[in-house]
Amino acid sequence: MSSCCGTTEASAHPCPQCGHVGPIVGTAPVRPHLPDAVDGDWQHCANESCEVIFHLGMDTVDMDSVSTQVGLKATDKETPVCFCFAHTADDLAEDYAANNGVSEIKASIKAAVANGQCACEHLNPRGKCCLADVHRILTTFARPTPVS
Repeated sequence: MSSCCGTTEASAHPCPQCGHVGPIVGTAPVRPHLPDAVDGDWQHCANESCEVIFHLGMDTVDMDSVSTQVGLKATDKETPVCFCFAHTADDLAEDYAANNGVSEIKASIKAAVANGQCACEHLNPRGKCCLADVHRILTTFARPTPVS
């Protein structure tokens, strides 16, 4: 998974609202929040005081439009385990239960990471890939409940 969190060679443009030039994250991290997002070199505006989270040209996704917290913004939203694809602990629990103890979400994240479709170092406030966190949470579902 050496391709995790790679950056693209496309040229970055300033945020149309604040002028901050943020990293290019691509389309995949935008789709959980804007399912019909056009393919392109979407960027993440890391300026904490700016309402814009993602932008592509003049198209923007702001803090009111996202389904979960993204990076250090939209703190009034649920905090995901996977910031790139907006998967929460509740999503993981439902997925684990629905698939007889196998997480399709984890498999999809691993595939996206392997294909370079993540932006962990930009979107995850911890600055690293979420797979260890996803695995840690999934193992809590697998543990037998202690008998009193």
